[in-house]
Amino acid sequence: MSSEANPKNIVIDANKALFEKIFKENQDLRDSNQELRRTLATIEQLARERELQHRKFAELEDRVLKAVDLENMLQELKKLLKDEFSIPIAGLSLIGNIESVVSLKGQQIMISTHAANDDEPQSLPGLSFISKEDYQRFFPENLPFISNGYNEALQSLPEKANLEKLPIGSYALIPMLSRGRALGLLNLASPDPKKFVPGTATDAVESLGRKLATVIENSLLMTQLRKLMRTDQLTGLYNRRAMDEILPLEFARAQRYNHPLSLIMIDLDDFKQINDQFGHTAGDRVLAATGKLLKDNIRRHDTGLRYGGDEFTIILPDTDLEHARLIIEKLRRLAALTQVKSDCGKPLEIKMSAGLASFPSTPAAGADDLKKAADLNLYQDKEARKKATLQ
Repeated sequence: MSSEANPKNIVIDANKALFEKIFKENQDLRDSNQELRRTLATIEQLARERELQHRKFAELEDRVLKAVDLENMLQELKKLLKDEFSIPIAGLSLIGNIESVVSLKGQQIMISTHAANDDEPQSLPGLSFISKEDYQRFFPENLPFISNGYNEALQSLPEKANLEKLPIGSYALIPMLSRGRALGLLNLASPDPKKFVPGTATDAVESLGRKLATVIENSLLMTQLRKLMRTDQLTGLYNRRAMDEILPLEFARAQRYNHPLSLIMIDLDDFKQINDQFGHTAGDRVLAATGKLLKDNIRRHDTGLRYGGDEFTIILPDTDLEHARLIIEKLRRLAALTQVKSDCGKPLEIKMSAGLASFPSTPAAGADDLKKAADLNLYQDKEARKKATLQ
């Protein structure tokens, strides 16, 4: 038998090899198509998730920005981030230079009822302050800071007590920018190390940060406007408009909790003579010195006001009649030691008459009754001092 291969077998083998090659290429193509479909499905799923996330963030922005005050805005922000995005820690850090502009009382982002005498911000859960230097050190280009784990930058987060109880897997510090100006940070943290991953897109939270910055900036402008409207520019004390707001609130609180409340009305003696003899510039110096005297010698939760002209008022929460009398005597002694120089160099004395009413010692159904009683007592004291001077 010949050793040469059968031509038919060679053809069969060639066809088989070609078939196997085509089959393998088809199989590879099917595998590639399946991998491509899986990749496309993953991309579509990510796109849907991203769209859903953007929609949720848009809804979050809408609900947060409808909050009536900063406290409610923070509460709503924290609740929604926790419920909708599984972000258990959230808060705001305002840059420290804003700290001297605003005092936060929870009712509104506004100058507190004692801001003229106390510029320190009040505690508000979820709110902290970061110094301007620290902000510029960590955010020189106003870019988000995303990290896994814990490092020095995390000190900027509010609610430090929670950090001890809750492990930090990842966090994001998002600059809040308004018209290119940084107002502070939106702070987000999670135990999940994959919640915030460096290098991933942060446009949704950056958009939220910008919206929050706009709201806060508008609130700060309103705060400054309110302060100008409620502050006497010459003395730095509150004005009569502020008294009409504060006194009823303090009286209602005193009634509700059965706490004492005292009201002192002060009138400067011989002030008209100072204006007539030495000019209104000298009179303004006396008024400014009196305002400083009050601010420097009343407690943080007391409120000093310039009621109008040469009349001043002090609202003293949790102060009974006897303690209020001691305050009047103290102010009179200090006023007698205070001298204001006129343009001609002659020292001008600050002399004051004072009226006092104290709830509940003074019968009063409301703030107006207390004010009338203090005003009447002021008139009586002024008349008595005039008679004493003539004797």
